[in-house]
Amino acid sequence: MGSLLFDLTLSWRLPSDADWAEVAAALRSAAQPGDGVQIWPVWAERARMFVDAAPVLAEEELERADYAGVGRLWLLSLPRTPFFRSADRRLVARGATPATDARRFGALSLRAWDLHGAPIAADLTRSPEQHEVDYVARTCVRVPIGARFSARGAAGAMLHLRGGVIGERAYDVNRPDIQVQAFADGTPLGTLEVPRTALDGTGWRRLDAPVPPGAAEREFVFAVSSPDRGRPFCLQAWTSR
Repeated sequence: MGSLLFDLTLSWRLPSDADWAEVAAALRSAAQPGDGVQIWPVWAERARMFVDAAPVLAEEELERADYAGVGRLWLLSLPRTPFFRSADRRLVARGATPATDARRFGALSLRAWDLHGAPIAADLTRSPEQHEVDYVARTCVRVPIGARFSARGAAGAMLHLRGGVIGERAYDVNRPDIQVQAFADGTPLGTLEVPRTALDGTGWRRLDAPVPPGAAEREFVFAVSSPDRGRPFCLQAWTSR
């Protein structure tokens, strides 16, 4: 009986094309440069077929997600889905505050949040593409293992470096570690360690390192190395003020 009731209410629980179209139109009129749209739950990828006013993001750990370059985050959620858990507490835990009231579009809910993150000084990788790392679409640039990636940009106060192996996490099991050494005008800033895949949700590795005082602009170099060069690897880097 329970499964029959679920089947009968499924069309009410899930958004229709009209719901998606309405929320997409609302975002076109309200979204601004620097905004992003976080879908929740993260499997609601159908949003990408309709939302075109801001980048669609599918971060799973909202408390720790970088949201680099995003000042205001539109939380697009499906509150009628079974076992739904609101993401509001997760956003509050990272210091975000509501910027608007929640609006309903049929089975969809839309609300803007101010993230209050550190402003970006320079987007060093400037990648227009996304690659799947640890089951999440990441905006990162592909760099062959054994190669270097360099970019010139504002030094800021902190360097933020992210990296991981593209594709399924099982692909990386029992492979040797990958290291990414970061330099600014030849000065070492730190090393990002990307160990083999483990079942702990850490396929996308992080390094945050202070940038020493000096010139307002620096030449940043990222050297990727590993005994095994056969894996597709990508990294993301930016500086913040």
